[in-house]
Amino acid sequence: MSMSLEDLANVDISMTSAAKKEQAISDIPAAAYVITNEMIRRSGVRSVAEALGLAPGVQVTRLSEYNWQVSLRGLNTILFNQLLVMIDGRSVYSPLMSGTFWHTIDTVFEDIERIEVIRGTSGTMWGGNAANGVVNIITKNSGDTQGHYVEVANGERNYQELNYRYGTTLSDKITARAFVKGITGDYYSINDDLWRNVRGGIRADYDDNARQITVQAGGFETKSDHDWFYGSFDNVNFGDKVMFNASVVDVYSRGLYASLDWFETVNETDYELHLWTDYNFTDEASAQGEFYSFDVDTLARTALNEKHELTSGAGLRVIHRRTEPYPDNFYSKMEAWGRYSNDPVGTDINVNGYIQLESQLSDKLTSTLGAKIEYFSLNDTVELQPQARLLYKYNAEQQFWVGAGRAVVTPSFVDTKTDMYQLSYNHPNEQGEYEITGVFISKAKEDLDNESVITIDAGHRFTPMPSLNIDSTVFYSQYDNTRMEDPNQLLCHDGNCIDGSNVEHKLPIYLDSYNDDLDVETFGFETAIRWTPFEALTINTNYTFMETNARCSGYAACENDTTPGYNMKYNNQPKHFVSMQSLWDFAPGWQLDLWYKYRSGVSVDSMYYDTPSISTVDLRLAWQQQPNWPRVELVVDGFGEAAYADQPGAYPSLEETIYFKASWNIQ
Repeated sequence: MSMSLEDLANVDISMTSAAKKEQAISDIPAAAYVITNEMIRRSGVRSVAEALGLAPGVQVTRLSEYNWQVSLRGLNTILFNQLLVMIDGRSVYSPLMSGTFWHTIDTVFEDIERIEVIRGTSGTMWGGNAANGVVNIITKNSGDTQGHYVEVANGERNYQELNYRYGTTLSDKITARAFVKGITGDYYSINDDLWRNVRGGIRADYDDNARQITVQAGGFETKSDHDWFYGSFDNVNFGDKVMFNASVVDVYSRGLYASLDWFETVNETDYELHLWTDYNFTDEASAQGEFYSFDVDTLARTALNEKHELTSGAGLRVIHRRTEPYPDNFYSKMEAWGRYSNDPVGTDINVNGYIQLESQLSDKLTSTLGAKIEYFSLNDTVELQPQARLLYKYNAEQQFWVGAGRAVVTPSFVDTKTDMYQLSYNHPNEQGEYEITGVFISKAKEDLDNESVITIDAGHRFTPMPSLNIDSTVFYSQYDNTRMEDPNQLLCHDGNCIDGSNVEHKLPIYLDSYNDDLDVETFGFETAIRWTPFEALTINTNYTFMETNARCSGYAACENDTTPGYNMKYNNQPKHFVSMQSLWDFAPGWQLDLWYKYRSGVSVDSMYYDTPSISTVDLRLAWQQQPNWPRVELVVDGFGEAAYADQPGAYPSLEETIYFKASWNIQ
């Protein structure tokens, strides 16, 4: 990097995700944040999901060494579907899960230019799932990644990683690169269930004055081995105990993708064409199946006059899915949990069109008005996603903005076409055996209304001096038709079911009714401070406060004292989040970086939600004598931490992890 840390911290950083064009953050009337390559590399993270914790408003929960859940502005659940995640504009949202499989999102970190985070509704530009915001992982142009790059890492929990990338120039206008990346390690720190991931890809870029074309392709494969259990209900008589049978399960997933991005300027009008397709498969019990996606998006941007710019576009996405059908004998062998469908094969189509007008109302005031219309074939619905925003540039040091918008969540066949089951069990006996006590089934419901959110937010950006930038936001969001379950309706007892049918075993079967009757509101405050007190030190600090209120009626799960219940679930989430990253060049060739993370606790007399506050510090020490020399790093994740859990009710399986890394960029 030729720029000093002061330059890196305070340059007027630009991004493309807010309006699908390059803009300085100071020109964006929305809550925008950029995680730079320097911030990612010096944080010592090993995953994209962990790196998102550097941005305000983003909550990252670590479920294991290689599994995370990521939410933005609250409603933190594993099936978080209000965040659109992309790599270079290609959606990596999984309809198999109605969320994001974070362990499948990876690349060589050296090739990531930045991660753009838009907080708040972004439905006009991006459509379904951009309800709470957008994460767009922008990779570098292949012209900026020439030569060889090699990286090796080794550490505790059997962690090993090997990356290789090669970039070359094919002509005066065409460059290309190829990479391969492999990781292995223990999935949980408490046992030896091995996790393996390998991926690779290519990228080629054509750059001309009025035309840019990018082609990408690649794929991944992950495997993990776990101790597992299943129950067999054959020949079970009344009063017999049914015990879990121990087994081992191999979880496997794979994916392929290809994309084409075409940018061209003709007669002062910008045109864009984006094509991508992908294939994904997993045999993970709760999301078993495969899907094929094809997406085409077009855009035209033109200046109507000196004060008005019009952007319009349209898109089509086709998703063909194959999920696991019900077996012939559902109860003969049941895993600890699983998912089946009565409609396992189908094709869904989403079509959209949008328009947005940006106007210079005065020397200091600009407005943005836009709307998107989107059609979803899965439930035959049409949704309008409008937005209105104002930006006021008081002077070069201060900008104020305010905005309002509506966005929806893409309807999912996980909700409407699949049934989830889970076995309940007692604590183990003296022999370590688990007794199965019942079956819980969550049935699909096809007449669910689309989840939607209306958000009003306002912000202030303040740069009192070149070395200090303060970016603050307040927000309020109202969610409608949020998904919920009402548990424990007794469906079958002693083999007799309420619909008149019978089952061979005598265990009780409970039905969870799935509905869209939960309304939620959130409000809060976010601030991000970049400060370079002197050239060798930069401090990036984020603070987020979030309050959540959930309301529903007519169901047992809506009562305030129901455990687990939806009022309890959403109204008892952590409220305070702090992230502080310091980047210190303390001697020639030496770097010492610290990342402090804090999440407030929840004090409720319930094992489901009661959790202490969590404070951790990650440490990175690096040495590189010259820019063309290898770089050597020592990283301590959770410095000095004893075993802890990052989510309520989970086994404390996270603790201090040390690893070493060496990398060499050979131009």
